[in-house]
Amino acid sequence: MLSSPVAKILFLDGVRGAAVVFVVTQHSGYMHDIYMGAVGVDAFFVLSSFLLTMIFMKKSIKLIAEPASYRKWGWTLADYFSKRFFRVYPLFALVAITLWLLPFEYKKRYYLVKQPEDFNLFQTLTFHPEHRHYLMWTLPLEISHYFILPAFVLVVLKMRRFWWVSFIPLYVWVIHEGLYTTRNNYYRQPLSKHLSTFLAGSMAAVIFVELEAWIKSTGFKFGTLHVIGLRVVEAVLIAAYLSVVFRGLFFNWLGLPLQPAKHYIMPFTSVKLSLLFVIEMIQPSTVSSIFEWIVLRFLGKISFSVYLLHVFVIFTPPIKEETNYYDKTFEVFGLVFLLATVSYYLVEYPSQLLAQRLSRTFNRLASYSHEKVSENANSSTSLSQLNEGNETESESSSTKSSVEE
Repeated sequence: MLSSPVAKILFLDGVRGAAVVFVVTQHSGYMHDIYMGAVGVDAFFVLSSFLLTMIFMKKSIKLIAEPASYRKWGWTLADYFSKRFFRVYPLFALVAITLWLLPFEYKKRYYLVKQPEDFNLFQTLTFHPEHRHYLMWTLPLEISHYFILPAFVLVVLKMRRFWWVSFIPLYVWVIHEGLYTTRNNYYRQPLSKHLSTFLAGSMAAVIFVELEAWIKSTGFKFGTLHVIGLRVVEAVLIAAYLSVVFRGLFFNWLGLPLQPAKHYIMPFTSVKLSLLFVIEMIQPSTVSSIFEWIVLRFLGKISFSVYLLHVFVIFTPPIKEETNYYDKTFEVFGLVFLLATVSYYLVEYPSQLLAQRLSRTFNRLASYSHEKVSENANSSTSLSQLNEGNETESESSSTKSSVEE
């Protein structure tokens, strides 16, 4: 049985919450040798591409089935981009403007700006490659991917039942990139360095949507052997994921230790994580129940505020210089939680409400354009039927008059 839509949202929100905890942990100075922050950012990328691809693909399938006019497609895309814009950009812009207003000392302390002339507000707001300070490097990559995603979905749908053929070389490329491409100088990295990560999430979403549709159309039921098989695959994926994240575990236990990393890198976790999403969405287990914990879900909801604002807590001198491990842990996570909650309800939530209002407007315009096209089509059909009727009548009259003659 497939999990309900609500359960899916709860589970994925929890994953987002865990990912942001990884990022805060890394920047707080804990577990520096295993790159938890990089793992968390990769999880954000995979989760974002997975969710957006799934939502846009289901919407596109409905529009193709109608079939929808080009105008309705246009309003649908406008809705898609407006939601993405208002979800992330307002808080990003507010943080950039706040940094611009602060003295250079604070720019350097919180966002590691090296020189006063290095911070240009306009170039920061427009994602210039040389002005992606510290945590700001991720948003330009995500927004760039937003423009690629609709094209990817439409190409997949155009291939119809042969969609899986293209996934074979794509997965080969993603795995090759993950194993042999080093992602370390992330401040200036283009989207191409992380495209394989986004693509892994998008392909997993397509697999889920196609499997879900196949299960519904065929009435397939998971038997005991099917569930056991899924759990074995899931256990292997979890073991591999944790071993890569912690740079040991099964690698050490099987006598295949990893070489110590000489510099900060982003581990290859995207394929394993995205396939775990598919398994848990199709056949939920205790794993998804763990991530449905209300604390992780709430952290997932405020995760973007946590991500952009946690540096204002951890780099404040009294907290950064705190020597007591437990005091520092509670101070960091408690204050970050409070700051992000305030930010969410003052900035993010109102922005999302505005996006919802715009979405209703776009949907109304899309429905209106669809109804108008339908009316035009119906009137054209009626006109042609009327013309055919007139032609038939005239033919009958001609036949009758010729017979009389």
